[in-house]
Amino acid sequence: MNNLKLAITVLAVSISGNLFSQDLLHKVPAESKFVIALNGKGFFKHASVEQLNGIFKRAGIFEKIMKDNGSFQSENIEEFGIDLNSKSYLHFNVNDSLQYFGALIPLKDKGQFESTLPEDSEIELINGLNSIQTDDKTIRISWDQQTLYILGGVAMDNYFKREDIRQKYGMLENPEYDYAEDAAAVPDTLDWEAYDYDEENTVDTIILADPESESVEEVEAAVEEAAEAVIEEAEASTIPPPPALPDDFESVDSVLERDKYQDDYYTQYSKVTNHNDSIKDVFVSQQLDAQMARLLSGELGSYKSKKMGSMKDNELIHFEMDKLSNLMEYYYPTDILYGYMGRPSFDYGYEHINSTLLVDGNKMKWLGDVTFDKEMAKYYKEIYQKKINPKFLRYVNDDALGFLSFNVNSEAYIKHMPAIVNKFYGGMDGKIGQIMDLFITAFDIVVDEKAVAKVFKGDNLFVLNGVSQKEVKYIDYEYDEDYNYKEIEKTKMEKIPDYLWMFSSDDTRVFEKILAILITENRVVDHDGIYEAVTNEIDQIAPYILIDKGIVFLSNNMEQLKQIKSNSYTPSASKYSSILKKNKFSLVLNTKKIPSLIDELDLPVHRSMDAEIKNLSQYGDFYMISNGMKGDRFLWEAGVEFPNEGKNAVDYLINTFDNISKSLKD
Repeated sequence: MNNLKLAITVLAVSISGNLFSQDLLHKVPAESKFVIALNGKGFFKHASVEQLNGIFKRAGIFEKIMKDNGSFQSENIEEFGIDLNSKSYLHFNVNDSLQYFGALIPLKDKGQFESTLPEDSEIELINGLNSIQTDDKTIRISWDQQTLYILGGVAMDNYFKREDIRQKYGMLENPEYDYAEDAAAVPDTLDWEAYDYDEENTVDTIILADPESESVEEVEAAVEEAAEAVIEEAEASTIPPPPALPDDFESVDSVLERDKYQDDYYTQYSKVTNHNDSIKDVFVSQQLDAQMARLLSGELGSYKSKKMGSMKDNELIHFEMDKLSNLMEYYYPTDILYGYMGRPSFDYGYEHINSTLLVDGNKMKWLGDVTFDKEMAKYYKEIYQKKINPKFLRYVNDDALGFLSFNVNSEAYIKHMPAIVNKFYGGMDGKIGQIMDLFITAFDIVVDEKAVAKVFKGDNLFVLNGVSQKEVKYIDYEYDEDYNYKEIEKTKMEKIPDYLWMFSSDDTRVFEKILAILITENRVVDHDGIYEAVTNEIDQIAPYILIDKGIVFLSNNMEQLKQIKSNSYTPSASKYSSILKKNKFSLVLNTKKIPSLIDELDLPVHRSMDAEIKNLSQYGDFYMISNGMKGDRFLWEAGVEFPNEGKNAVDYLINTFDNISKSLKD
């Protein structure tokens, strides 16, 4: 089946949602590394099917389906055969050889769904189910009366880079390009006979075992047998490098020979790559069929989740993942690091990760938490026992473009850092493991966490006040008649970000002594207690530094620092004060300021987006906050408030997409 047609059809069907009360959670494999639940009932309680139909129509999805299948004549997603009011599930798993990604979508009407498929679809009967596949058979879609099963696979590169696996499946080595400086001249005729192929006997023509009646071991044996059949003559051979190139091409003939060499090299490289990819595709296809058979038989068990089974109507998406280490161990770059550094423990202490996208009136929120094991929970509780310095609050105002606040207990952080590093990276082999152990021990002995915590207490606030036009210095060059040049310092007006960063310090002696040394070396200029860094290059955002009343300020706005130093800075009550005081971490973007910022910076905007960009002035703030640890969980929240023009946040977003689609259509 044509991949493009398949992708368009599945996209249209999948986006449309997920009409009675069936729940497919019990079909999700128990050992899935992560699972995503899509709440169709919750979505369509807040969304208009009519508007979605209009968007699909203007996007050409209905037209495409009707063109490919004349029996389907509808412009209504409710006639796709999908059960829009039930939950769909996306699941992912991985082992050392293969990544599996799958979806389970509830069907309302099998016949309606089949009518949306292109007429030239090659529907096969696999594992007793009607099925269609991509051309390379690495994605399979199957269905019964109640469920649409989507299962795809991607081979793991690390697995197929192993020498034993390459030999087992008869994979070829890519030819090496010879760059030797003292290479001999290119011969008249290049010898590529070592890459001779039987063009008619490719891997995808081999008949493989039926996974319904074969074990996993037999499936692997079938793949191995198929690969061996293709490369009988090349099985144990090592492909010699291509003839060496001369270092100096002085004649036209040599240039032509070099071009011919390169063309032949890349032709053979492409053949080897295609050969190896075909072996991987056969392997993936066999494993997918076997995995689907196990899923249908219930052999893979059922994923357990109380939250997914009881999602509320305002909860649209829920994500769950167990230990992060279960994923990291398969994606560790073994070919680059493992041979030199050994294998780390991957024990990050993350027991479980949850997040939920929900609707709260005209607000869209993303709530999440990370559950830690007992040891890491203890560390992070102590690390996040830090509040913001209340003196910082006077430097944030409602007109700020945004701010970032991050507060940790420096003493606890330094105290527990050796144990955290050891937990993350402990267990490496040989010399690297010994070096890591030495570093951790030395850090624990040498660093005085109490002293460091006085210098840098751990509370931080970075404020982006906006963009202002300022006179800035830059380096230009003047040339004489002999093209000798000299550097000239000039000035120009330019729009640059205006920022202020501050952190608390009970012991500023280290900073003061560093600045004193830099002043004697003419690296810093003292402007009556406000210090300016002197560099060879003109840096428009390089900070001025002020140390005042136990706070270190860094800003590229000299005038603001002068006001702070002279106590003439006039603070104003800010709506952001409560956010900063309540949370250990807070990131806020003043969305209302974006349209004016785009105008000030003269950024180009497509006409279809112009109205929506202007509407941002009616938005509430985008925010991300966290109050740190609660029990053994680290909690966080992100969200944005939309204008009160729609029925709810989802309705407003659909109206926005509807307006954009109309603009694009016009």
